[in-house]
Amino acid sequence: MRMVKYFMVATALRLFSLSSRTQRAYRFFGNTLGQRKRIQWGLPNHYIDTAKHFLKLCNKYNIIQVDDRILEVGTGWVHWLATILRLFYNAKITLFDIWDNRQFTAYKRYCEQLHRVIHKEFRMGSALREAVNRLLNRILATNTFDELYRILGFQYVVDPSGTLKQFGNDSFVVIVSSNVLEHIERDILPEFIQDTYRVLKPGGYSIHQIDMSDHLNGYDRSVSRKNYYRYSEEVWMRWFENKVQYFNRIQRPEWRDLFSKAGFELVAEDSEFGDIGDINIDRCYVYLSKQDRECMLLRAIYRKPLHPETS
Repeated sequence: MRMVKYFMVATALRLFSLSSRTQRAYRFFGNTLGQRKRIQWGLPNHYIDTAKHFLKLCNKYNIIQVDDRILEVGTGWVHWLATILRLFYNAKITLFDIWDNRQFTAYKRYCEQLHRVIHKEFRMGSALREAVNRLLNRILATNTFDELYRILGFQYVVDPSGTLKQFGNDSFVVIVSSNVLEHIERDILPEFIQDTYRVLKPGGYSIHQIDMSDHLNGYDRSVSRKNYYRYSEEVWMRWFENKVQYFNRIQRPEWRDLFSKAGFELVAEDSEFGDIGDINIDRCYVYLSKQDRECMLLRAIYRKPLHPETS
């Protein structure tokens, strides 16, 4: 009976992927039920951990300055990463996504809980503490996302194509994403990263957290966190890959290669590892080192050179 749930969930997600109508239904029900769950369960601990890691990296490398233009790719339900950055830095942030799945009630719920713990969880001087507290109070007084955007100076952009074509060259000083790049289709990912390079100013930074675990593991904890290692590309595409919760199975060496080919310089990596268990690994993954196989979460900072090469 092992992995029965894994196969059942994979089949259900593939059925939801059959047509644009079933995909819209999945998103509607997923968003409705998801907001209820987020309101009930509240702010996840890993959201706080993610915020700490991003702030640590930004502070260590002095990445964000006053009035810098930042692009958050895949801003999601609650604009979590953008809100954290805006609380600590007076920057201008553009929120980008492929569809509107915003959840204002869940957003307010998270901010209420953040307000109660932020001074315990994050180190800050008295002046910054006062500024953060004041801004959080203003956030909690809003009633709509439009009000929120006016207060924080956010710009919200939705483009179903998922491309960055609408943004001009050298538009942003910093580009960030959290658990987003693994959901971009493998075939278009090189072009997307190249476009990230294009819209970033010379000397600017691209900071990403990438979840490389098997996302179906979230439904069936009995399987390995990288259970997808069992399957060839052909088998995976035929029986497991879906459009509503797509993830590309790209590993750490491939991510390095994609950013390097786009012209980026690697500044730093901060990876998390985990035991993959005793599973039979398909030959398409045997080239990976033990460390790369066990890499679950990759945080990487890339920099666009001050004087990029021109073709």
